[in-house]
Amino acid sequence: MLPVDAYLELQAFHDELVGIAHTIDPTTEPAPAVGKPEQSRHRALAKVFRLWADQMDRSLKAIRPA
Repeated sequence: MLPVDAYLELQAFHDELVGIAHTIDPTTEPAPAVGKPEQSRHRALAKVFRLWADQMDRSLKAIRPA
């Protein structure tokens, strides 16, 4: 059984990953100064963070304390 403190820390880490992904690739349109290649790199990197966050979310749901 995972201690509640550890669960809460992992939940906070998950939230940070989601925030990082949003910072890298916000849901709003990028500034016109951001070129297509740069935007593509941002999206790819943000996708990695979102996938990592999704994995953590599934794991946290599986071990959620009662």
